[in-house]
Amino acid sequence: MKPHWKMRASAALIGIVIVAAGAAWLARGPRGRGTAEAVTTQPVERHDIALTIEASGTIEPVDLVEVKSKASGTITAMPVSVGSRVTARDLLVQIDTRDVRNQYDQTLAALRAAQVKAEVSKAQKARSDSLDAQGVITADEHETAMLDDANAEAALVTARTNLDLAKQRLDDATVRAPVAGTVLSQSVTEGQVISSATSSVSGGTTLLTMADLSRIRMRTLVAETDVGNVRAGQRATVTVDAFPNRTFEGAVEKVEPQAVVAQSVTNFPVLVSLSNDEGLLLPGMNGEVSLVVDRRNDVLAVPVDAVRSQREALVLAPSLGLDADSVRARLGRQHLVRRGPAGGMGSRDSLGAGRPSGAMRDSMRARSAGRGFGGRMGGQGGLGGGAGAGGARGQDGSGAGSGWSGNGAGSASSGNGAGAANRAQVVFVKTAGGIEPRLVRLGLSDFDWSQVISGVEEGEQVVMLGVAQAQATRTQTQAEVRQRVGNMPGTLGGSRSGGTRTRGGS
Repeated sequence: MKPHWKMRASAALIGIVIVAAGAAWLARGPRGRGTAEAVTTQPVERHDIALTIEASGTIEPVDLVEVKSKASGTITAMPVSVGSRVTARDLLVQIDTRDVRNQYDQTLAALRAAQVKAEVSKAQKARSDSLDAQGVITADEHETAMLDDANAEAALVTARTNLDLAKQRLDDATVRAPVAGTVLSQSVTEGQVISSATSSVSGGTTLLTMADLSRIRMRTLVAETDVGNVRAGQRATVTVDAFPNRTFEGAVEKVEPQAVVAQSVTNFPVLVSLSNDEGLLLPGMNGEVSLVVDRRNDVLAVPVDAVRSQREALVLAPSLGLDADSVRARLGRQHLVRRGPAGGMGSRDSLGAGRPSGAMRDSMRARSAGRGFGGRMGGQGGLGGGAGAGGARGQDGSGAGSGWSGNGAGSASSGNGAGAANRAQVVFVKTAGGIEPRLVRLGLSDFDWSQVISGVEEGEQVVMLGVAQAQATRTQTQAEVRQRVGNMPGTLGGSRSGGTRTRGGS
């Protein structure tokens, strides 16, 4: 390529860059002129808000019966199989009865002999008593007759006991259903030799397992941050993967006290009782359980994506064409009235007073960050890496997400503190004069909407901050990269080898 063509190409490229920069400057304008037109807004309107706890679980029977035999021997008959429905006292397994039958016959004969012996001894004792009264026999002979009668009575009792035990062993060879239910598994077949559950050291052979499937429950794991909102008797809605378009009503049976810790996440088992009269729910089915903690109907609400904490609002302000110091001053002049416990007027909140608890701020921050970057995923950490738990509506009951610079994991819930009322947050409202920050007080929140107690009016347009948050994060990342590059030796911003002079670096 000739030199003059190279010069023309370079000049054209420089001109394009200058035009693009000028267009960007004109679009932005002083103090962000034009930003107000580019943002996405959503009106403040009325919605129904429900704070729910959602978690994955597995269907299991309430009473699982493991059937074993007290008798040892060979199985001669087994009329049931997996899936068979039986009633109480139905035949399950028949074991060979020849040995126990012989033992029963022997004990029966021994009992009859003992009965005859007892009768003879009793008659001999009666004659001995009469002869002793007449002085015909000696005292030793009379005592012998008395002892023989006592031994005969003892032998009779022993024979009766042995016969009862033999009868029990004979009955044990016939295994019957302890309760009505369905056979879930079968471990043995006809012709197999089994061991006794009472005489074997190993605990005997398990013949089958069965359960009454009309009474089942779902076992699920609820995060420790949400388990405080779960109580026995609470209404629950269950959806299983096998019937995705149908819901099953249930109630919380109990919260087990022993926590389950997996991958540094602490959960508590919660049992939800269900009615299964139609027999549609089977053990092992996977599904989701939803517990309604609180509900607000037809309340004024703003989108969750439009809400940020006061600290985040200051960082997002430049992305909206606002000065952070001006936003701080304006928020400092705003006051929100907090209502006391009895509905009276309480203290006033401003930027530096009456701030919500750390758990509430971090929970809201995690949900907001999740909507901006990873969908409905919870996370820990805000701009400074603060710790806060967020919720994730996931199939596996857990989710991982990231805040602005911190990472974390959350359980499957829609809150983790998000439902607490009287939370002071910031929204940006688009007005005829531009974008202005508002200090608002929020009530109940779910994944999508937050109840507004005060700060904005119905119909006002609030700015959706997901794009602005992404832009602020990108700007922050670029600044960090420039700082790292500037501190590297051998660069224009870094220190030169062999000297102490720097240019543009720290």
